[in-house]
Amino acid sequence: MQAAATATEASVVQALKDKVPFVQLPGIQVSDVVDSRPFDIRFDLESGTNKVRVYAEIKQSISPRQLENIAPWIARLKAIEKDAAFAIVSPALSPQAQAFCIEAGIDFLDLAGNISINVPGKFVLQRTGQRNKSVVESIEGPREVNVFSGRFSRVVRVLLQNPRSWTLSEIAQELDRESRDNSVLAGVGEDGVSIRSFVVSLGTISKALRTLEDQLWIRRRGTSVLVPEPKRLLLAWAAKYRERYRSRLRNSVTYPNPFGQDLTAISNALESLKIPNFAFTGPAAANVRAPFIDVDTIDVYLSSPNQGEKLQNLANRKADGPPLRFLEPYDLGVFMYGKRCDQIPTVSEVQAYLDLIARGGRDQKQADYLFEKTIEPMWKAA
Repeated sequence: MQAAATATEASVVQALKDKVPFVQLPGIQVSDVVDSRPFDIRFDLESGTNKVRVYAEIKQSISPRQLENIAPWIARLKAIEKDAAFAIVSPALSPQAQAFCIEAGIDFLDLAGNISINVPGKFVLQRTGQRNKSVVESIEGPREVNVFSGRFSRVVRVLLQNPRSWTLSEIAQELDRESRDNSVLAGVGEDGVSIRSFVVSLGTISKALRTLEDQLWIRRRGTSVLVPEPKRLLLAWAAKYRERYRSRLRNSVTYPNPFGQDLTAISNALESLKIPNFAFTGPAAANVRAPFIDVDTIDVYLSSPNQGEKLQNLANRKADGPPLRFLEPYDLGVFMYGKRCDQIPTVSEVQAYLDLIARGGRDQKQADYLFEKTIEPMWKAA
């Protein structure tokens, strides 16, 4: 551990001397990069006639939760020495860490070129949104789990479906309960194997909660956790979800819709084709709960790629409604908290919201409407 920290410090010092974080920032000069106890290093930062001394703590990696702990210390230092900057320097800072720093008034920079140095009345330099894998890949610290991906996302679904106080064991019990009671998926697939188990290990739940806590998306109260701002967590998930949505569509298949515009008729027709486990999502699912716009494409999640074979005859049918797009879920969790609304199988409000945001355009307005009419009232009632 100590060796890794020493290597990180050496890499950061050399990168500062080589002005790596300041690429494409003409006029920015760095000088006198030296050790300076009790800080790790200090250096001078110049822009034209403006010059500021920066005292820096080098961190191999740092989370918003850790930043929250040191924020009062940084604030005291800045109050005592108003003409200097006190910065966190790291090989790579997550967007969440950067946002927290800016909100809390903590100066920072990383080797990808994300910077925020603010000495009021003397020096201001800010740039975010930089990502340079060739610079940080070899020296980044251990990666946190992606709580919005795969089985980890099932933990987030529990927290957002009912943002009350949860213990780890209660989350495990809820996943087990939803596996038994899910109203969209049948219990057994065509191969005789259960297809609706949302259960994950206690270790997976623990890792997800640890990352959520580090990113300040949840707070601990003794042995329980609570989502203080569920909308902030949902928006963070939606942003990450949208990044990968287009690549996921590559595995989708679109067919003419010979069944008309009525979702009940479409649902009945799909069931007559022996498609036992599917759910409408996106605008179709939202319109069942909160009608807002006309549906131009009907998105349907299939629980198994094998189901697609039964749909191939649709390619030769005459269209009589919006096209049907069949999606392969990135994780079975997309079916969690699915509902049958007038016997129409739909994904949960949260999943419909994610798919609407990812589609963008006018569907963004439908997402906002769905949030206002169904998700927010659901949280208030919890």
